[in-house]
Formats: sequence, C-alpha cells, structure tokens
Amino acid sequence: MISQITGKISRLTDEQVTLELNGLYYELMIPTGLQNRLKDALASDGPITLHTINYIEAGDKKSYHYPRLVGFTNLVDKEFFLLFTTVSGLGIKKALRSLTLPIREIATAIETKDTATLARLPGIGHRLADKVIAELNGKMARFALSKEEQPLTVPSKDKAHFILEAVEVLLQLQYKRPEAEKMVDNAFRANPKIDSAEKLISAIFNQEALSRRGSN
Repeated sequence: MISQITGKISRLTDEQVTLELNGLYYELMIPTGLQNRLKDALASDGPITLHTINYIEAGDKKSYHYPRLVGFTNLVDKEFFLLFTTVSGLGIKKALRSLTLPIREIATAIETKDTATLARLPGIGHRLADKVIAELNGKMARFALSKEEQPLTVPSKDKAHFILEAVEVLLQLQYKRPEAEKMVDNAFRANPKIDSAEKLISAIFNQEALSRRGSN
C-alpha cells in the first residue's frame, strides 16, 4: 500500500496532480482546494510530499476495477478523510466534493450533532448527515481542534456537471432526452440553490408527484 509519495509535479489540474518519481508517474486525485497550494511547487519545479489513500474504483462492468490514489498535503487531513469515508454511502468522490468547509467546522458539526450544517455540504443532504453523525459522533474531537481555516474543497461555480448527471439518470430511466432536459430545467428554475444531482432528482420527483396529484 502506498501511504506517501515524494516527487515533482508534472501535471496539475483542479482535481488531479501527476507526480514524477524516478521515471514513474503517479496520478492522484486531490481536493480542489489544494490546487493553489501546489502551484508554487509546480512553478519552482521542487519536490512535494503527498500523504496518500489507496482505493479500488469499480468500472462500468463488474469485472473492471481500477486502483486509485488520493493525495493530501497534510497528514491530519488524510486521517480525517479516512475516518469520514468510513460512513456507508459516503464514497471517495462524493466525500471529496463535500469538503467545502474547513475540517474543524465539519468535525465540530459532527460532535455537536449539527445536522443542518452537514446537510448543506454538497452531496450530503439531511439523510446522509444524520448517518454521518450517528456513525462518527464522539470520534471527531481532535479534528475539531484543528487550526486550519481553509476548506479542502473549493465550491464549484459550474453547475453543469450535476445537471448533466441528473439528465443521464433520467435517460437511464427511459425518459427521452428532450423530456429529461425539460424536467431538469423546470426543477432547477424552481430552486436555483440546488447543488447536486441527488437533490435535483428529488426535486423532479416532488414536481412529478404534485403534477400527478393535480391531474387526478
């Protein structure tokens, strides 16, 4: 298991970094907030050290599985993320997108059973927030004492990714594309604060339920 990598940055995007080490190139997912922290190292061409998590991502077919690495500049952040993702239903990618508050604020919300704060994190919602508190309350005190004030993830200003995801879900449910796009557009116009595909699908369900009741 790879727990730490030190190398030079060969490529950096908002969600990934590629490190070169002795002729080998390691691609790591990173929280989007780390991009700015890594830009100086890229400009100076100096080595950096990332604390890593290994996991296996399932592909489109059951027989396809891909090894992945997630990198953090701070060991405490890695330890927080490892514990955070032990909650069932909170996968790696969803967890990375959700960290739009400093970890001390997320940990404090868990320790004080502040469901409302957790539910506002992208992709979490009230049901998953309740589960996070149920499984992690009493385990987050040391992270709540962290002095780090910057969130690990920068909130996305581009809503297109989850809108497209919601359309794809509807297509899988046998809706035609024009119909799916209209349903998504109506739900999003009714509530522009929606920030995840899950919430968008729920809003569409609620609209469809009201429409059916009105037609009866």
